[in-house]
Amino acid sequence: MQNEPNQDKKKKPMKISTAVMILAIIAAAVVLAVVIVSSTGSKEDNENTPQPIEEQIIYGDEDLGIDPTVDEQLQNYRNVALFGIDAKNFESETGHRSDAMIIISMNNKTDDVKMFSIYRDTYVKIDDSHGLDKLNHAYAYNGMEGSLKAINQNLDLNIREGIALTWKAVGDLVNNLGGVEIDIKDSERSYMNRSLSGENQIKSSGKQTLNGDQAVLYARIRKDSAKGDYRRNERMKIVLEAALEKAKKVETSKLLDIMDETLEEVSTNMSYNRMTDTLVDIASLNISTSIGWPYDTSGWMHNSIWYGVPITLKSNVSELHEEFFGQKDYQPTEFVQKVSDKIEKKSGYHEK
Repeated sequence: MQNEPNQDKKKKPMKISTAVMILAIIAAAVVLAVVIVSSTGSKEDNENTPQPIEEQIIYGDEDLGIDPTVDEQLQNYRNVALFGIDAKNFESETGHRSDAMIIISMNNKTDDVKMFSIYRDTYVKIDDSHGLDKLNHAYAYNGMEGSLKAINQNLDLNIREGIALTWKAVGDLVNNLGGVEIDIKDSERSYMNRSLSGENQIKSSGKQTLNGDQAVLYARIRKDSAKGDYRRNERMKIVLEAALEKAKKVETSKLLDIMDETLEEVSTNMSYNRMTDTLVDIASLNISTSIGWPYDTSGWMHNSIWYGVPITLKSNVSELHEEFFGQKDYQPTEFVQKVSDKIEKKSGYHEK
């Protein structure tokens, strides 16, 4: 049996109120690492002449698994990771699996916003110590930084910003927004009502305004659909989109009030000012695309554990970059190709 993620404690990232966290992920600009340097010239001709200043853009970040070439290619995109953590609090940064992994991608030139969720059981390389494993284990093993690194390396991305929140935080946010409108299927209503009582029961299918408890229960349904966990990821995105749509209709002053009223905290590596400065841009942004990733995946039992095998990792990464970033005939990095070959060899799943 595979070892479970450990519970070792590490230093916690900064924590900020939930409302600001969720709203901030749809901010508009890509921030590049810019270093200002003085250009050098001939000492003979320019010894006493002020030198022009140039911008030197530094690409890549080894600690987060960002490939320099990938970073340069994606320089016009700000990609932010949103994690839904299966925990009540953040007493430890590690030891919690990321049940939800949603990537928000913002095009700096067009303000277009796209979103995709990564299926939590996706079989990829976590790190040198743990090798191939479920992607949602990366957060449990190495915290947010380790999870960002695994996502960046296996999907050829340049994510530097992450936000992690517990399910309780999601419920608090929904309540502070006055509920969210969700189109409930009859099978979903039946499943939810097994855990709801009294006034919380869903009276009928169709569009309903869900409170925090109902929204969290809806997002976590696993057994009402033949799609299983894949449909669960869709519901997670539906709740997020509904919350963003509701927030766009709320005045900035009210959003700040919601921030103050939200008791639950979330974990992030973003600064407070970085997030609050983006509130004014919310109304102008719209999500144009929302998908689940990998596009082609299949279940695989190995050592009595179920995994979601991408078929193949490299072809799924290529398709993602073509659809989200307009990179026609995208060729994945050497890292992705090597991991893809290892997954094919171990699982026996090959491209159709």
